[in-house]
Amino acid sequence: MRHKDFIIVGAGVSGLLTALALGKEGREVLVLERENYLGGMCRSYNVDGYQVDTGPHIMTRIAQGPLKILMDKYFDILPNFVPHGKYYVVLNNRVKPFPWNLRDWVSFDLIPQIDRLYLMKTLFSISYILNTGGDISKKSVGDVVGNNLSDSTIRFLNCMSYFMTGASMKKAPVERFIDAEHYRTKSKNLLDKIYHILMNEGAQDHAYPRGGLKSFITSILSSIPEKRVDIRTGEEVIKIHDNEKTIETTKNEYSYNTLIYSGFASDIPKLVDDKLSPEYVTSLSKLRNINTLTIWLGLNKKIFKRNGSEIWVDCDPHTWVVPVSNYDSSLAPKGKQLVGFAFRLPDKFNENKEKKRALDAIYEIKPEIEKNVDMIHHQILIPEKAVYSVDTVFADIKTPIDGIYLVGTDTERRSMGITRASYSVNRLLSYLREDGLL
Repeated sequence: MRHKDFIIVGAGVSGLLTALALGKEGREVLVLERENYLGGMCRSYNVDGYQVDTGPHIMTRIAQGPLKILMDKYFDILPNFVPHGKYYVVLNNRVKPFPWNLRDWVSFDLIPQIDRLYLMKTLFSISYILNTGGDISKKSVGDVVGNNLSDSTIRFLNCMSYFMTGASMKKAPVERFIDAEHYRTKSKNLLDKIYHILMNEGAQDHAYPRGGLKSFITSILSSIPEKRVDIRTGEEVIKIHDNEKTIETTKNEYSYNTLIYSGFASDIPKLVDDKLSPEYVTSLSKLRNINTLTIWLGLNKKIFKRNGSEIWVDCDPHTWVVPVSNYDSSLAPKGKQLVGFAFRLPDKFNENKEKKRALDAIYEIKPEIEKNVDMIHHQILIPEKAVYSVDTVFADIKTPIDGIYLVGTDTERRSMGITRASYSVNRLLSYLREDGLL
């Protein structure tokens, strides 16, 4: 039986970033991936001459966030990031940039002035609660804004809640929206943080990797020390014998000192021998995935000309529109445009019905698209392993099982996507250091 110091289950972005860090720290690592590809929900592939990603991705907090920490410390080859530009809101058949500061919010007339004033008052009320030591962890957006807003404002808040947390405004934690800007300022004064929200200049550290998500994964893989890290695809873990510290796959058996599981945390109880407490099993079982539909459209001409992405509040269902070939023209054939449309799916859905509904909604909002479609490609994805709602209890990175740790987006509430995964990896590394394993 082969022995490894560390075994990582799963080669998605969390698993690969962990493998990179451990390898650079001088540890012997084995990565086991059940699929025949790497990257999980963070990869690219070709469709009819276009290169599509697994859903639209814009990387956030790259200036001083968790991914920057990992890149500075472990990457040999850095991704080439292209600035995202502005986020444009499409509401009531009008378009305006997302209001990032007080000045922009005052002039954001896509929603009524009385609602804007009320929401600003609400923000200051939240700042007071925080500054006096109050707890808003169980407060939803719906709780703090009430029921007296216009239909346009409700649609806007619901749309933003779905895309930032995976939940409606009735369940989306208001903490998530505060967190979206708090990370930028190092001040511990909460009024300074609120001031920063009101006066900042927007998402200036949001970017797209030139070459698509594939280039980002390539940067990770090119930085991994080959002599330290062994990555095996097409090898699924079917049992973890935690008392013996061995692992059984579809091809081999291995022993380990430390196992890091980057799959769905809710799958752990059925993989391990150890009988876990009912409370722990129940807690993991309550983690709900975020299901999304992405429609990639290859267009015969450049219809989306703005430097940035669009949030279609008017669309039913709401959609986030990212013209990725605007950041890298090589992702589409010459003279054509590649655009990703991301939709959140309901908990229970009919795939064919949702695909038709979404495509019809795109054509309704922008009729010019329908007569210029060159390619259509659908993806049903799980971009986040846990919806962030007021009643979500995220999995702990440290499990009650000796030698087993978790990593991934179901262990972390901050941000989303690759940034959320990076937060989780940094926290995991901190735990490993505390436990004397690094």
